[in-house]
Amino acid sequence: MVNMKLVVFPKKAKASGECRVYIQLTHKRKITWIKTAINVFPECFENGRINPHKDKNAGMKNMALSEQISKFERKLLVLGDQQEFMSLNVIADFLKSKSDSLYETDFFRFTENRLKLLKDRGKTGTYMPLRNALHCFRRFWGNKPLDFNNLSIQILENFIFYCQKEKHKKNSIANYLTYIRSMFNAAIDEYNMNPAQPVIFNYPFKRIKIEREATVNRNLSVETIRQIRDFNPESLQMQIAIDMFVLQLYLFGINAKDLFYLKPENVVDGRLQFNRHKTNRFYNIKIEPEAAAIIEKYKGNMFLLWFADTSCQFRDTGYKPHTRQSEFQWINSKAWLYMLNKQLQRVEKALDLQLVCPLTTYFSRHSFASIMREIGISKDDISLCLGHKDPEQSMKISCIYIKEDYRKADIANRKLIDYLNQAPDESVS
Repeated sequence: MVNMKLVVFPKKAKASGECRVYIQLTHKRKITWIKTAINVFPECFENGRINPHKDKNAGMKNMALSEQISKFERKLLVLGDQQEFMSLNVIADFLKSKSDSLYETDFFRFTENRLKLLKDRGKTGTYMPLRNALHCFRRFWGNKPLDFNNLSIQILENFIFYCQKEKHKKNSIANYLTYIRSMFNAAIDEYNMNPAQPVIFNYPFKRIKIEREATVNRNLSVETIRQIRDFNPESLQMQIAIDMFVLQLYLFGINAKDLFYLKPENVVDGRLQFNRHKTNRFYNIKIEPEAAAIIEKYKGNMFLLWFADTSCQFRDTGYKPHTRQSEFQWINSKAWLYMLNKQLQRVEKALDLQLVCPLTTYFSRHSFASIMREIGISKDDISLCLGHKDPEQSMKISCIYIKEDYRKADIANRKLIDYLNQAPDESVS
């Protein structure tokens, strides 16, 4: 069970000399603290109370602290024996929350709370698709609440039919269902801590098959990539798009957003080291001479490439939207990516490439993997290059082996660049 007491930390005193009063929680040999709104001088705080002979406002402060303790005690009574199956952090979050109920079993409110958490943590890669799934499901269901235990197979089947009527693509529907399922799993992990007393006992996804279809093939042949790389552009923006497309290929198919926000400090001993924005996965890429030449060509100040140096947050104060000083200013990585794709489609048209869908930077990542296979690189090494396998985080092995894994990725990347640099009539060794 949780034990509570009031404490102060004299070493954390403010400039005035006063300290914040905290409520200390102890549970299963772990300790955490919840701060109150009360401040007191350390010498006035004795035996868990404020001495009325030393602080003229002691009566009011002690009353406020007693009310806070009583409120927490009432909430702990609601938990009862469930406390034994809960972590201290979960209990603390419940005590700090405005709700008198531990469990938020309404699917929509639970998902909205999870979205707020993702947004606060900057997890845009998960936030956006989850928000899209929630909005689509809300349009289907309306503004009525929906308890997890009432979300049946029939409701999900009706939702699929609704999406089909609204002309959503098969893979979009699959994504919606995947994120709805992820909320089920998150709620079960959070609430069903005591197997004997499950809060959520319904799981409709056991009998729902999430179907996907193959996406459009975005692989380019080596000959086509050479055509794009060697094309003589008619504008500087088009040249930037071509260079960035090729640079992405040289850097393991790096995502455009990651490339936009790289900083000089991401280059360590000739290697590009960064965490991907979408997944936070760590990358460690050797910068080959061909990539280094492009980076040097577009060298920035605050950022590795100059494109982000003039993004919105670094412009003069008083900046108004849609009032950039030149065509070479982009508000953020999304605007920059829009420009790249627009210019790449002009390149596609000029070269008459006859692709199955418009040329975008995404072709670079797809082509990187397919060409790797074409020149005989193993699937494991390709996965390593694409970041699907992280030796530093998922393999508990020696540093020597970790370096060896990166060496394999370096060799594979060098082979790919050499292959691109070959004359068209040369054969692959």
